[in-house]
Amino acid sequence: MSLSPRVIALIGFGEAGSTIARGLAAEDGWRGLSKPGDNAPRRLIAIDTALDRDARGIALGKAARALDVAIEGGYTTALSEADLVICAVPGDNAAEAAEAAAPLLKPGAHYLDLCTVTGKMSDTDRAFIEAGKGRYIDVAVMGGFFKQGMKTPMLVAGADVEPIAAWMSASSVKMVRSVLVKGVEALGVEALVAAQRQGILEEVLACLADADQMPFRDFIAMLVQTHIVHAGRRWEEMGLVAQTLRETGVEPLMTEAIERNHRRTVDARIAPADGQVPDLAGALAILSEKVVRGR
Repeated sequence: MSLSPRVIALIGFGEAGSTIARGLAAEDGWRGLSKPGDNAPRRLIAIDTALDRDARGIALGKAARALDVAIEGGYTTALSEADLVICAVPGDNAAEAAEAAAPLLKPGAHYLDLCTVTGKMSDTDRAFIEAGKGRYIDVAVMGGFFKQGMKTPMLVAGADVEPIAAWMSASSVKMVRSVLVKGVEALGVEALVAAQRQGILEEVLACLADADQMPFRDFIAMLVQTHIVHAGRRWEEMGLVAQTLRETGVEPLMTEAIERNHRRTVDARIAPADGQVPDLAGALAILSEKVVRGR
């Protein structure tokens, strides 16, 4: 059984709820309010009882509206539109949220309980949801949303957990894929504007033909593997590229980032003495251990 929610409701719009909303909004198609002409909108809605009641409530309301997320301060029939409900409220409020949400859930709606609760408290939440029409899924958040965002690891448990786990994994894949696709997009803007200004656009596009000789996935893997060996040479080249762009009147935002990226690898001194290119697994192990570090 697969899960393809069209409407997701967030109960609680604090750090966890707002982080999840930002992550979902970053995916193509997810947004808060449906637009005229939408046949199958993918919408986000939110409920937070603190909405506009104090400084924090005002702030979370602004955060939701900035993401175009329709937010309400109470449990209304809007919740019955949700295919998937994600509850991220303080543990002391978890049972109250489950009890309020349960009568409004559509048949078969998945209710993900991210609240920090004891086993007995989780049983109480489950009883409320399953007494209604929902499917209760217990989620243990294994990290911090502030630092890790949507990449925060989670453990899921429940009688109907397989489609949820598959959907969460697919969402993570889409987020990481966006790093590549949106990065290539930004590089294309910088490179092709510079090429057009220099009158060499067609020549630049033509010289990319070598990339067409292999699938894109293999092309990316090849670049990562050879990065281990050639980062130093490529770093020096990017310095000259940045200078060329400046002379063309193009601010080298992406190019400077690439230059810093390659310099980080050079400083890690990982280039193999024998000059042999490792396989992808080996390259990623080296980069993860010695180059790409978290803050």
